Amino acid sequence: MKKFYLILLSAIFVFSCNIAISQTTNNPFSVKEKKVEKNAVQKVPVSKVEALKVQQSSLNSSQGYNYKSIPFTNPSALDELNFSTVKYEKNGLLMMAESKSGMGVMMDERSEESIVSSAREYLHNIQQAMRINNASEEFISQNIWTDDINHTHIKMQQYFKGVKVDGGQIILHAKSGELYLFNGTYYPTPRISNVTPKIHSSDAESIALADVATFTSIGEMKSFGFKQLEYELAVSELVIYHNDRDVNSEKLAWHITLRPNFLERWEYYVDANTSEVIHKYDATCSDGPATASATDLNGVNRTIDTYQLGSNYYMINTSKPMYNATQSNLPDNPVGAIITLDANFTPYNNLSVDHVTSSNNSWNEASSVSAHYNGSITYDYYLNTHGRNSINGNGGSIFAVVNVNNENGQNLANAYWNGQAMLYGNGGGVFLPLAGGLDVAAHEMTHGVIQNTANLKYEYQSGAINEAMADIAGAMVDRSNWQIGEAIVPANSPYFPTGTLRDMANPHNGGTSFGDNGYQPAHVNEMYNGSDDDGGVHSNSGIINHAYYFLAESIGKDKAERLFYRALANYMTQTSQFIDCRLAFESAAKDLYGNGSTEHNAVSDSFYAVGIGDSGTGGGGGGSAPPGEISVNPGQDYILSYDVNPLDQNTLYISNTQGDDFVPISTTALKRRPSLVDNGSVGVMITENSAMTSIDMNSPYDENIISNDYIWDNVAVSKDGSRIAAITTSIDSAIWVYDFGKAQWAKFHLYSPTFTEGIVMDNVLYADALEWDYTGQYLVYDAYNELKNDDGNNIDYWDVGFIRVWSNAQNNWGDGDIFKLFTGLPEGVSIGNPSLSKNTPFILAFDYVNEYTGDIKIMGANLETGDVGEIFNNDIIGFPNYSKLDNKIVFSTTNLGSEVVGVINLNADKITPSGGGSALINVAKWPVWYATGDRNLMDVEENAIDNNFIMVYPNPVSDMLKFSINTETNEDFQVSVLNIMGQKLIEQEGISETNISEQQIDVSSLKAGTYVIRISVKGNVVNRKFVKAL
Repeated sequence: MKKFYLILLSAIFVFSCNIAISQTTNNPFSVKEKKVEKNAVQKVPVSKVEALKVQQSSLNSSQGYNYKSIPFTNPSALDELNFSTVKYEKNGLLMMAESKSGMGVMMDERSEESIVSSAREYLHNIQQAMRINNASEEFISQNIWTDDINHTHIKMQQYFKGVKVDGGQIILHAKSGELYLFNGTYYPTPRISNVTPKIHSSDAESIALADVATFTSIGEMKSFGFKQLEYELAVSELVIYHNDRDVNSEKLAWHITLRPNFLERWEYYVDANTSEVIHKYDATCSDGPATASATDLNGVNRTIDTYQLGSNYYMINTSKPMYNATQSNLPDNPVGAIITLDANFTPYNNLSVDHVTSSNNSWNEASSVSAHYNGSITYDYYLNTHGRNSINGNGGSIFAVVNVNNENGQNLANAYWNGQAMLYGNGGGVFLPLAGGLDVAAHEMTHGVIQNTANLKYEYQSGAINEAMADIAGAMVDRSNWQIGEAIVPANSPYFPTGTLRDMANPHNGGTSFGDNGYQPAHVNEMYNGSDDDGGVHSNSGIINHAYYFLAESIGKDKAERLFYRALANYMTQTSQFIDCRLAFESAAKDLYGNGSTEHNAVSDSFYAVGIGDSGTGGGGGGSAPPGEISVNPGQDYILSYDVNPLDQNTLYISNTQGDDFVPISTTALKRRPSLVDNGSVGVMITENSAMTSIDMNSPYDENIISNDYIWDNVAVSKDGSRIAAITTSIDSAIWVYDFGKAQWAKFHLYSPTFTEGIVMDNVLYADALEWDYTGQYLVYDAYNELKNDDGNNIDYWDVGFIRVWSNAQNNWGDGDIFKLFTGLPEGVSIGNPSLSKNTPFILAFDYVNEYTGDIKIMGANLETGDVGEIFNNDIIGFPNYSKLDNKIVFSTTNLGSEVVGVINLNADKITPSGGGSALINVAKWPVWYATGDRNLMDVEENAIDNNFIMVYPNPVSDMLKFSINTETNEDFQVSVLNIMGQKLIEQEGISETNISEQQIDVSSLKAGTYVIRISVKGNVVNRKFVKAL
């Protein structure tokens, strides 16, 4: 009979906390490596599997929890550096870290040299968490400034071996002489061994020019007589470029800025070794879609500032404090002036510009009057509201060009910022002349402000933020309403029936889909995900616009516009994403109004209302379990463990949960931990000779070989016993699934998904650990991966994924879609042996190994919140397993050189420990905590579909939430609204009509946030998530 002991950590038994693994020592995951030659013939199952003698439990037929990837975070990497707030991007990279009060890096602000030195020290402290090898060499100070509340900001550009890393830009922030905050976007230290290009910059420029000439016209290069308007056809720079922001797709490239004509600006990336055009986008900032963007003249008499030289008057405004009379040479080379020029209806690809002049200071050309007046008003706004002196912040001249035609010499239906000047067309039959719209002028000028601050890339989310920031400024300069471009839309316009180009208060703007002019998404769940319009810059900007509208309506425009400018000027970088935008606004609010202030909370609530980030206000405690919880197994619980005592012929023991009352149930030697059905009636396992067997978990504990194929390495049974999943001894990137109902096998190929739709990486060699979710549709697994490097130094690691192998809705095989647990793992880190919480489908525990630091840990993750916790510092991989109540985890560890089963209590979050660990079962490993009761393994899924239920709309909703019910006869129904903690907030009953009937429930009293509507009809219960807007 097996003996046991229980020794607390504080006594004789000590768990090693930080046992270093030398670079020459095997990775602890090496115990899972396959021994078969890679070129061996792949093993394939040919026989059916004998049915299991399972005491049947029922699975709910819902779609199951929607598994998704979250960023990887290592809590201890930053906890030990005394950071209070840490945020990660989806790719696992650090995007914000804020020090605890007084725990930053002190800085001497009297010299730039000392500021840079402190910045390097700060980065050195967090470089491991950043996945950077040598931060002091890889980040170079680009700009240092002090703002209006005396905070210092250091913008730094990322380099590698002297080559700029495109999109790698961070900002460090200091107050009261202490560096305390990091934010930005960057990439892990590149792994490119050679940064010498194989092709010359001139060749790359020729390639880009040849490409751009296929879809636009190359204009004649000529002098305009204005030094500030001169431009080069092509400017190139050698960079390291990551296509689609994929950390694994780094390439040495030439970044080429092309100005094929006076209006357009294109950005090209050409592979510096292969000559391939990797990426290109149109960086010309335009007001709205190319077919629907402009401004009008209002016929209003304006007072404008002009300049007289001799007998002529020029449309040059020298009245602003930025004007420098000493350096100016009027009229052609003013310094610090506002200048309006006339293109005289010449095409932008062969543009000719002249001064707008008058012999008597009377002006008949209305477009130039509007452009000149609006430029002056916008300059005053930035100076008086934000203390910004002109577009470049340093009193640089402002140019506007009116009467610009398109490349065919016809009326141009747009307005543009080309990087140097604002250009206005005359409507093209779609709009009134564009120079007349004050908000349009402010919008275009703000593109210049953006270029000189965050310099947001004009594509995808960063481009949408760029457009939104320009719209916000337009709405703040012309602040009478929330419409953009209403003054340039003709009356009764067939293109824009609402009379406005965009509406920040109502982004749908009278439309219902992207095909409708003026329509923009109002929420992330409506976002455009295609590549047109540079990734939806003019569409998806509506989401940020709407968040700002909520914010300004909550705290007032005066406060909101201060946050807008501070966020843009001090916290955003070139490749900021939507979540970065929220964090920038939150940081600005904390700076100006305090952490947890009304304004700070309003920012969080406003962005949350449009689907960006989590709720900033949280929720109450107590109440029933949150939606998605599974009822606790009502049966008696036990622990199954595998004995490693060489003197004991028994291998499997059942014990109580205190680690005593042992019952031996098998003498079979096994390869891996057994897998049990949810009610604990039967298990499956793989023997040392690769046989697949079942074991009855009740006396006399009968064992049976259930597959005649002796090819197996591991197996897992679904919670209801209806199917099994297995892997063979071959080095084969496949999981085999057998369904007892179909009596057939299906093979699922493992791969690594990427951020590019339709593109996957075949770097998975084989899987090992397997476990089913609680609906029998998904498998959570770990797999061994290998990435090949050009320099021959391949990278190998273990990671965790979810694969959909079955569809309950179709009662058939799943589509094989894969979601990795983490979007990116730091180099040298492996994770594996995943184990789901017994009662919460989106929480799991797993093993973590860092080969560089020697850390071996058991960690937990919550897929809903994105939180990651450290549970236990181990000295071997632990194969963790949750208890029946999820209040403990059992795992493998060692004591004085002997393997034992340990146990540790958990906090209510199920991913962090409550106290230390203790030994539970000696000379044992691979524990399985199970219970013998039956339960309905149901869950809540926002995409679940029931025959009696059609849809919930609108979503998001502000007042009346509508839902449809489909019944053959009149039926009673009950509806309730729950918060995310499961607390019932609203109840309502009714009787449905025959067939489809529309019902509604008033949710106007709810605060902004995410809720669940629960509808019960004829005993069927359906739950759907919805968002309550402000």
